Amino acid sequence: MKAGLIGWAAIAALAATGAAAQTAPPTPAQAPLVGGPLFLSPMGEPFEGRGMSGAEAWFEKTDANHDGRITPQEMQADAARFFDTLDTDHDGELGPDEILHYETVIAPEIRVGSTYGAVNGAQVDSDGNPKEPPYPTRLGAGRYSWFDMPEPVISADANFDRGVSKQEFLDAALKRLHMLDTDGDGVLTRAELPPLESHGDGEEHRRHGRHRR
Repeated sequence: MKAGLIGWAAIAALAATGAAAQTAPPTPAQAPLVGGPLFLSPMGEPFEGRGMSGAEAWFEKTDANHDGRITPQEMQADAARFFDTLDTDHDGELGPDEILHYETVIAPEIRVGSTYGAVNGAQVDSDGNPKEPPYPTRLGAGRYSWFDMPEPVISADANFDRGVSKQEFLDAALKRLHMLDTDGDGVLTRAELPPLESHGDGEEHRRHGRHRR
């Protein structure tokens, strides 16, 4: 009888432990990425968040299994998807016409002289007197990205033949993930990614009829 009582006590203790484990609060989610509404992804794709930053919209889309991490496979899958939208003739390479279409239609913000968003190099006031920093110092896509890279698509042209193959694009995606992976564990989390300055560009784009995802 005593042995039976001990057995039931042990079972009750295990049951209580299991119940406590089931009701334990989940690990808090990482804070969402901050920045302006417009964001150019590491591969140059424009994102404009709805109720969130563009950077957070990109992270949510790229993190396919929604575990709060972007793996090399997810990063390259995201790059492959964007490459396929740019490769309009489906020949596996982005040629001059496709790159021009990217620069002028898909992401005109990358143009140094673009009238959208912040004007690069605005370092004097209306009287011509030098303004105190901070002011925009990056060019093109660098104003809306984590990378100081004016044109992120053509920058993937590793052999400088003025075209970008799909393999070059995927290789560039992997390199850019490693550049952002500050703790060197092979994946990206929100905590590793730096905040982005808001350029006040979202309303400007909406006035010009531009629509983002």
